[in-house]
Amino acid sequence: TILLLTVLFGLIFTLAQDFLKTSGELELHVLDVGQGDAILLQTPEGHNILIDGGPSASVLEGLGEVLAFSDRSLDLLVLTHPHEDHVAGLVPVLYRFEVKAVLLSAPDYENQSYEVFLARVAELNIPVSFAEAERNFQFGSVTLDVLYPFETVQGEIENVNNGSVVIRAVQGENEILLMGDAELEVEAELLAAWAAGEFELAADNLKAGHHGSRTSSSLEFLKVVSPELMVISSGEGNDYGHPHEETLEKAEDLGIAVLRTDLEGTVSLIFED
Repeated sequence: TILLLTVLFGLIFTLAQDFLKTSGELELHVLDVGQGDAILLQTPEGHNILIDGGPSASVLEGLGEVLAFSDRSLDLLVLTHPHEDHVAGLVPVLYRFEVKAVLLSAPDYENQSYEVFLARVAELNIPVSFAEAERNFQFGSVTLDVLYPFETVQGEIENVNNGSVVIRAVQGENEILLMGDAELEVEAELLAAWAAGEFELAADNLKAGHHGSRTSSSLEFLKVVSPELMVISSGEGNDYGHPHEETLEKAEDLGIAVLRTDLEGTVSLIFED
């Protein structure tokens, strides 16, 4: 009887945890994975979209903190670009979660984690799409508008960061711009396309490019995006000095609030429609 009660209590506790982790709203979780990026977007309808996986298996702990215990599927997994601090954590994710689809940019880049990731995706026969501006996604009430790259990236490029997938997620009046590690050159291309009326760039919430580096987040770009909040994913005491002071000063001058994973840990935002 004691054993049965213990099992029942455990089941009730787990279900209660699951309920508490389900808001029924759009949620953005910029996970604390150290120096890297791992972002979980959850739709009100219960879809899970993981954008990057950070530099290690620590992404699993982060996902465990924000996902319901019984939730072990990802509707879309996005690899913005194949640098180690974005791809390495996706390998254990592929072993722990059912991944229904993969979206990636595929510049040539020698990285063992990237090779293992691609091999595992192929082994599991997961459908793969290559990011381009005309390939967008709809998950319930949430639109994932792929802004960059304009055309599929495959082969050699000079700067792998500038092959990053850039996504603008929109649900009603909620707008989130996710920049990967895109740098100033990509921002200039996006601004030119925006000026030509090709798409919208404004977003109340911005996940800063390249961990808040000075190589991203130009003043002109920030003015056009006009975010109320900038989230920076960077590791505490990292060797790169991210986020750079120049980026923080620009945000302060423009009245943009800043949240940082190196100071706050995982940053979780819940949006009301």
